[in-house]
Amino acid sequence: MPGVIWITGFSSAGKTTVGRRVEGQLRSIGLPTVFLDGDDLRSILGSRWGYEREQRIDLARVYFRLCSHLASQGFTVIMSAVAMYDEIYSWFDTNIPRGLRVYLSVPEDERRQRDERSTKRVYKSLSDLGSMYDEPTAPDLLITNDNSASPEDAAARIVDFFRERTVADYDFGRAAHWKAFYSRATVASNPSPFAESVAEGLADGRRILEIGCGNGRDAAFFRRQGHSVTALDRSAAAIEKCRGDYADLAIDFLAGDMTEHADILRDGFDLVYSRFVLHAMPLLEEIATLQAAFSALRPGGEILIECRSINDPLARQGEVIGPTERIHGHYRRFIILEDLQARLEAAGFEVLSAIEGTGLAVFGDDDPVVIRVRARKPE
Repeated sequence: MPGVIWITGFSSAGKTTVGRRVEGQLRSIGLPTVFLDGDDLRSILGSRWGYEREQRIDLARVYFRLCSHLASQGFTVIMSAVAMYDEIYSWFDTNIPRGLRVYLSVPEDERRQRDERSTKRVYKSLSDLGSMYDEPTAPDLLITNDNSASPEDAAARIVDFFRERTVADYDFGRAAHWKAFYSRATVASNPSPFAESVAEGLADGRRILEIGCGNGRDAAFFRRQGHSVTALDRSAAAIEKCRGDYADLAIDFLAGDMTEHADILRDGFDLVYSRFVLHAMPLLEEIATLQAAFSALRPGGEILIECRSINDPLARQGEVIGPTERIHGHYRRFIILEDLQARLEAAGFEVLSAIEGTGLAVFGDDDPVVIRVRARKPE
């Protein structure tokens, strides 16, 4: 049950106390946990950030990138930190699967009394904390943590809520990015080197299913080669553009993913083709896609994949979301070849060939490290 529980509230709301109780209760039921406190992290990170709003927001993003990274490795992370900014709420909700935002609400006069009894004395130096933050209006869980409630009870409510919470289909901002991209971008219309290499070995009149067709250039290329083509993309904007650009080619363009169209795609294709899309999927989506691709192929049919490798230099750029996940312009999950082969085999495929290297997908000045895999559905 990995995930991130962010416990927020104004100073002296009891975040750290409740957070430690949450960690204890989760550990007592056998979950691997990590507890992080915002004040401790600021010190651990060398106090490199100041206290102006933009500096606080930047630091909060660092906190939650760390939380996401730990959660992606199987931990339940409990983070107690104020970090109450609209920008952070949006980032957290978009980028952290199984994330839970908990707001501890305590009347100001009680918070001031607690502060007087503590060593922090925050309210003495900062009289108007309310103006410094964006108080959450729609937390996942609101707890009134005044003197009528115990930290144990508050923690129990959080743990129960977290355990019952279902995992949403996290988009990582992909839909908005690709909608904007296809509405403004001028993309190459000639076939990719991968499509050209695949076409060289194809018998005539194959039934091809393309996953993640983008602007449709490879789907159009295969159709002009005489093949029957069905092409999918999660981006409705991309599919709308394809239907307009290639209306004369009798390509069946479908908006959505493989699982949405599984019934109509079953057992009908000689080839599933996937170029530069697998690394744009979170892991669970990739696994579901490979399983659906297996079902879509006739016995003896093949899947051909090209994707960015973990060894591509781009894998060291952007915001770190997980060990292989980055946001650099948009979300990517860079692929480890051995892991991909194992997932293909788990889906039922026989891996026929696999290569990794440069010189395969050159585009302008970009020569990424890519993986190419060919696998077959047994007869």
